[in-house]
Amino acid sequence: MGKVIGIIVVLALAVLFAVLTCKSKRSDLFKWVGIFLFIAFALTWVLPYGYFQGGSFYEYGMHRLGLTDVPNVLFYAVYFCLTTVLYLLVLGGFYGVLSKTKGYQALVKKFAKAITGKEIPVAVVLIVLLVALTSILRTPLALLIFIPFLVSVLLNAKFDKLTTMGLTFGSLLVGTLAATYGTDGLYWFNNYSDTALTVGIKHRVILGLVALALFIGYNIFRIVRNKKKNVKAKAEEVKDDVYAVEEVKGKVRIWPTIVLFAVLGVFLLLGYINWNANWNIEAFDKFHTWLTELSIGEDFTIFSYILGTNAVALGKFELSALIIILILASMLVGAMGKLKVSEFTDSFAEGLGKMIKPVILYVLTYAVFIVAYLTPVMTFITDWAFGLTSSFNPYIATFTAFVTSIFHADLGYTSYLVAGMLQSNFAGDFTLAHTIYVYTYGLVQVFAPTSGLLLIGLAFLKIDYKSWFKYIWIFALAMLIVLLVFATFVKYVF
Repeated sequence: MGKVIGIIVVLALAVLFAVLTCKSKRSDLFKWVGIFLFIAFALTWVLPYGYFQGGSFYEYGMHRLGLTDVPNVLFYAVYFCLTTVLYLLVLGGFYGVLSKTKGYQALVKKFAKAITGKEIPVAVVLIVLLVALTSILRTPLALLIFIPFLVSVLLNAKFDKLTTMGLTFGSLLVGTLAATYGTDGLYWFNNYSDTALTVGIKHRVILGLVALALFIGYNIFRIVRNKKKNVKAKAEEVKDDVYAVEEVKGKVRIWPTIVLFAVLGVFLLLGYINWNANWNIEAFDKFHTWLTELSIGEDFTIFSYILGTNAVALGKFELSALIIILILASMLVGAMGKLKVSEFTDSFAEGLGKMIKPVILYVLTYAVFIVAYLTPVMTFITDWAFGLTSSFNPYIATFTAFVTSIFHADLGYTSYLVAGMLQSNFAGDFTLAHTIYVYTYGLVQVFAPTSGLLLIGLAFLKIDYKSWFKYIWIFALAMLIVLLVFATFVKYVF
């Protein structure tokens, strides 16, 4: 009874804070993530924690976190996402330099002019491309190297900010929901559950195609409605572009910038699609072995020394590889743009500084996760929920996956906690359980203020969370209904 009262009090306070935040007219992103950070801390005061060992749950009592734990939580949050933090900062520096070059400025304006008045075909192409790529790339964050460019183009083409957010960051989030062969969440869930990539692939493809179709239709409806209401990007919205470009007069060469983006695109496709694991294409692994073993003399393997001890084959790259590439690309852009050393460093630092707010918000989403990591109360909730029935119930699984995903930025850790229990107790339904957890995690990322990628996008485009929720809630609800209907058919009909 005490646990129930405690949860009610925590949720009541959270609702009160949410209402006050909704009434606030100032930027609310920090407030929303702060609410969930409060909930995470408060749950450690009212719920015990424990771990699953096989199919059994072992409760270890209370482990309440207090004020002196806050520094540790923040430290571990930075530690867990340090590579991503460095990547975002370097990405900001890259665009800080790039946006100062006339070639890039002219390219943005030309693309914007070319797509003006073609909102629907542009939306369809962008959504299909970004969702498809996200669903097979090792991490959706890799695609961020093109997002600032696409944002500038869309805003200059008079797309309003919410539509721009939906077509860019929103497509990446839907791609996470529609994960087939890629995304780091799926990879780590399979890794910790020792599950083959092909488990649930048919389920994920079906749900992914439905998500893609619904998101396309949803955005077409909004675009048509906005046209009727004459909703376009206002002058201040274009100015809100973090890496806004100026009008360039005279003839400017844009092909060097196009070549640069093309090279980055090829690097992305080759480096972040796991060709061997996905489709048994071993050419890149064999090439990597040949290259790193190539020696001068008897044992001087020159390329292995140049690439370093952490070099991996194409298809297995981590974000750290993009950090190096973006630094080199920034230097190349500075040289092509004939920027002085002082101009280059100032532009890089200025661009880097514009990513500080998205970075802080991203770290805070991981702080929520760290609280749940230090005191894993989600396992108690999971054990309680599954204990309500003796057989696998897809609705209970959806509930536990939903609640857990709100507080776990790392889907792999969710797998570490619950996959063994699911395999032990519900072996015959594990494929469906796997699908539910992966899909629900992606669904939560689409709308929850504990979604790191979502908060990066909202901060980048200077959009408050309330506006995004109004934009996305119908789609999110539709996808939840789709999941429940699909799970019902899989479990009880087929």
